[in-house]
Amino acid sequence: MNQERTMSRGIRSSRLISYDDTARSPPMAVPMRNRHPEGSSASFRNSYDPGSRRDHSMSKNIEQLLICGLCELRLTVPKMLNCQHTFCLECLEECLHKQTDRSFIGCITCGTKQLLKDPDLTVLPSNLHIDNMLQMMHPAPSLSSSLIRSPVGSYQLENNLTSTLQCSKCQTVSETTLHKCDHCMSMLCAICWLGHVDELARQVGQLEGQLKSAIEKLDHKLINYKSRFSEINDEITACFRDKMLALQRQQTELLDSSQGILNDAVCSHELVREKIDQLLASIGRPIGGALDPVQLYLKMHKDMSVVLEEVSLWGRERILFNREKLKVETIFDAPTAPTVKRSSSAKAAPKHQLHPNSSETTVVQFYKSHVYKPRLLWNHCQRPTGVGFAPWNHDGLEKPLLYVAGSECRIVFGIDKTNGHIVQKITHEELSYPQGITFDPERKELFVSDKWKHCIFVFSQEGQLLRKLCTKGDQAGQLRSPEGIAFCTGDCLFVCDTGNDRIQCLSTTDGKAYSQFGRLTKDQLIKASQTKISSRMVDLKNPTDIAVQKNASVLVLDAGNRRVKLFNKYGEQLLEFGQTGTINGQFQYPEVIGVDPAGFILVGDGGNAKILVYRPNGQFVTALGSRGDSAGKFNWISGLCVSKDWEIVISDYKNHAVQLIS
Repeated sequence: MNQERTMSRGIRSSRLISYDDTARSPPMAVPMRNRHPEGSSASFRNSYDPGSRRDHSMSKNIEQLLICGLCELRLTVPKMLNCQHTFCLECLEECLHKQTDRSFIGCITCGTKQLLKDPDLTVLPSNLHIDNMLQMMHPAPSLSSSLIRSPVGSYQLENNLTSTLQCSKCQTVSETTLHKCDHCMSMLCAICWLGHVDELARQVGQLEGQLKSAIEKLDHKLINYKSRFSEINDEITACFRDKMLALQRQQTELLDSSQGILNDAVCSHELVREKIDQLLASIGRPIGGALDPVQLYLKMHKDMSVVLEEVSLWGRERILFNREKLKVETIFDAPTAPTVKRSSSAKAAPKHQLHPNSSETTVVQFYKSHVYKPRLLWNHCQRPTGVGFAPWNHDGLEKPLLYVAGSECRIVFGIDKTNGHIVQKITHEELSYPQGITFDPERKELFVSDKWKHCIFVFSQEGQLLRKLCTKGDQAGQLRSPEGIAFCTGDCLFVCDTGNDRIQCLSTTDGKAYSQFGRLTKDQLIKASQTKISSRMVDLKNPTDIAVQKNASVLVLDAGNRRVKLFNKYGEQLLEFGQTGTINGQFQYPEVIGVDPAGFILVGDGGNAKILVYRPNGQFVTALGSRGDSAGKFNWISGLCVSKDWEIVISDYKNHAVQLIS
């Protein structure tokens, strides 16, 4: 029998018995699938009315309900699982025997797993409806019954021999009244009825166990549901915590920006106030005793006009906070559209005869006699800072681009110096305050110092971000508010670590520190010696810009001390010049420095609004420019560079303009 069951297993299927009372019919006799004797077969067929074909189809459907989904044969000793699917007891025991874990039995039809308290499967409930149908498919041999239809269309079991009733369970024929079960529609004698009631009571007890199991399952789902909501609440909290941290960082940056604008205004106010005090002191002295009272009088009038002009210009801008863009904006009372002005003269500037090997005397004579005229006035960005010519030609142009760092718009512009057209825009979402710029001519890379992010951004010639160098800190290889930067031959990048009062020489590839010199703390010196980084104590206070000469010596603008200092690449000081004052050659607030092709030193003094020119040995030569907001005049010089043709480019932080003079 087992072999027959195993061989007959193919596509497994099972039927779920419907217990809908509305669709239930009275019990009926179903013929066996094997062939009947000739007589009984004829009697069976003759008992049908003309609708026998439909009745035969119904009997085939009932036959399918009695097939086991495991062995594909008629059910024997059917047992019902909690999911209401019914299988042979022997088939279930065989499946359980093949399992390694016998604490449960699985339904192959719906996949439900039923826990077993007892491995004995005989305790599983019987499907009374299936049992009744199986018994009906095997009628008593003493009876010859047929299926007929009543006039109302319902099926009734008619005995060909007598009109007595038959028990559906024990097949006992009795003329007494039988008990009818409305659940399984069985007709039972008094004895079988008692056993049937006991079976129903046992199944009711199992229903109680199933309900308790359902309660446990439901409670377990509730626990999982609450756990999921706990995770969701944690995610919500973490999300808003990150957003608040981001807003706090943005708030700090905005406050730093606002404080920076205020510090600049306070500084310029102090400078103007100092000039007024000096002029008052000069006016307080009698001019009668002067060697040339008239010239002294004229000088006082000239100084008075300059001071009054500076007073009228001071504070003309309005500072507003843009809530939508979350930025501090500067708005002037009479705003003008961005313009690009070129010289009105149709003729090009005369070509000078200077070259990098020209004598100092020739260069000095050129600076003193040459009249610099504005060739380009460009004001397409707010608060420009660092400027510089790329050492390579841009695609489609015969000359290199002029790069301008826009601190407020966080963009580095590449412009055509001949017409001021913007050819390239370089930016990145992390770029916060671009300050100084320099170039690596061999790798064609652009380095940009970020004053607020405390790092160096490295871009390709096409404007793609390649890497970032350094992090915020005070140890070697770390930066705090870096400003001026300068590329040196090889793999060296000199950086003004302004916030740490020092100069660092870093690797252009990974930002590793090679050397440092400035106001170094004891802790910095100890850690530098442990990492074998060359360090030297030098008096530097807020160095803002740096330039490298042809002989690899390093020029540092010591803004805090109002001095220019020359060092070799090891940090040994070679030269120092400059002093505080308002006359030509003296500094009020120097901020940027540049070197021309002949090695002459140019210093941009924001306080005096002039460009001061010095020999390579620090001797003063001349001063260029004056204070104002028109072409050829400056308000606060924030960027400076000199091309190989002695073209001078100046960025003006307060006039929001870039000028090219030649």
